Amino acid sequence: MLNPHADRLDYGDKLKAPEGFTLSHAIATTYTLDLETLLCLPLALSFNCPPEGDLQTDKLALLEAISQLKGKVKVFFQQGCIKLPRHFNLLFSLLEPLLAPQVPGDAFSSFHPKFWLLRFTSPTKAVRYRLLVLSRNLTFDRSWDLAVALEGEPTSARSEDNDGLVALLKALAAGAEDLRAGLELFVKELPRVAWDKPAGFNALKTLPEKPGKLPLSLGTAASTVMVMSPFLHHEALDLVKQAGARHWLFSRAEELDRMGECQLQDWECFALNPCLIEGEDELTAARPQNLHAKLVLLQEGAVSHWHIGSANVTKAALGALGAAPRNTEFMLRLSSKSGQQSVDQLRAELVGREQEPTGIFIPHRFSPASITDDHQTEAWMRRLQHNLIQADWCLQARAEANGTYTCVIECPPPLLEQHGDWVIEVQPLVRGKPLSLASRMVWEDLNLTQVSAFVILRVIPVSSPPVELMIKVRLEIDGGDTREQKITTTLIDSPHKLLAYIQMLLHPGHAYTADTGMTREGGPGADADTDFSQMFGGPLHEALLRCAARQPEKLQRIDAILARLSDTEHLVPSELSVLWAQYQQLAWKKKA
Repeated sequence: MLNPHADRLDYGDKLKAPEGFTLSHAIATTYTLDLETLLCLPLALSFNCPPEGDLQTDKLALLEAISQLKGKVKVFFQQGCIKLPRHFNLLFSLLEPLLAPQVPGDAFSSFHPKFWLLRFTSPTKAVRYRLLVLSRNLTFDRSWDLAVALEGEPTSARSEDNDGLVALLKALAAGAEDLRAGLELFVKELPRVAWDKPAGFNALKTLPEKPGKLPLSLGTAASTVMVMSPFLHHEALDLVKQAGARHWLFSRAEELDRMGECQLQDWECFALNPCLIEGEDELTAARPQNLHAKLVLLQEGAVSHWHIGSANVTKAALGALGAAPRNTEFMLRLSSKSGQQSVDQLRAELVGREQEPTGIFIPHRFSPASITDDHQTEAWMRRLQHNLIQADWCLQARAEANGTYTCVIECPPPLLEQHGDWVIEVQPLVRGKPLSLASRMVWEDLNLTQVSAFVILRVIPVSSPPVELMIKVRLEIDGGDTREQKITTTLIDSPHKLLAYIQMLLHPGHAYTADTGMTREGGPGADADTDFSQMFGGPLHEALLRCAARQPEKLQRIDAILARLSDTEHLVPSELSVLWAQYQQLAWKKKA
């Protein structure tokens, strides 16, 4: 079930297409977003490669992988919740078309679902689906999370299992015009997609069935309610408590202390084992870990209902008695009649022996919590942040005669009057000093690859630490957006790198060196001393022949790159031009 030694999912592996299939379309949702994490995933989605490359050096493979995802993939996230990257990567701007920021309806709501929905097709027109239901965001966070991976295929029978997922996709459709075809396919096919259920489970359902409804199926007949949630609210706990007689609560120690022993007197409480939280203390590169998993398990006689997904047991996520939820959430309910999935069996697995608990969780001993929250300041900050993320920001990049760009942001007028005495700074992600919020802000002398739709907003309160938000804004560039072409010519700046790029298109599973981008093992390779005439007359010619017969669409990718680089002197070797002349006409015949 939840044995961390055996029951693990490999995130990158679950984004790879099944054998004989390729990615058709994919939707992902997350609350927070890390651009460096997202940049790891195109290799798995496009090339079925492990997403473990060096983001600073494997740029050729990433360039092609991202290019293949345009119009196929959309990632929905909460505006303002992009993590500020540790290092800038030239390819961040190519991720912009994949991203659709979402703004919640008010300052105390969140766009919070976390899942991947992937559709794969084969040359025989067979269709397969994969649904990854997660409690984790698209970040490198080290916390303990829960995930479920489902495989499915369209059938002739209609089912209500996916009604909640379909309802959420319909609500998201307005923010993904460039993925309209994919969303229409999802909405059309999902009502007839049958999922292979995890071992031991006999039924499933996606929740909530309609936006704004409770993302759990709560009754009043449960013998036991088990809650696992890193964040808690007493009104949401009271709502869930009504479902059963016994109540078990698994959370973070500091969150349980914050709630207080008196508030939780009806719950048997367990906290994540400190040995796990502090398990890396002796390592040089130790990183914090804690609980981030979400689970509500109801035991109704012999039947257990597991609810796994994004929702914490908080008032925003679940609502309260007489109050509707505020967040957008997504949960999967799995039902089982097997004792192996029962609440007692899961408790034994998580806690260990009653006499000597040695499990992932241990019984919690309450300590006094130091409460320093300033609720008035927090509420004001949330309202201000919401005003910032819902504003219609636009960055205009104006081309100058010397080849540089001047970037201008004209502040949406209402913001100039809403921040009181707090200082707000605005700064482009790539280059440019922070400027105080004003009606017009200007940054000069940027080159085209430094123009970005990602903007940092820094809120500096009078007597507390600054708060940084990174948002994606509308971007208007004089003469159109030619950044991908500029990045391509920046990365492919020698004949050897051009050859490496072509080899990568033909052999996407191979690895490449950091300095030249050449293959290190398997397939054709090249280095600074390569005899181009021998390479073009042998291995590359054979690879192109195979490609023409099996994957002619790759010929069109090669032709597009060569056309893009044709004006760069001495970049395209004469031997390659001669060889390509034999295939260019075939490439476009295949397209026709």
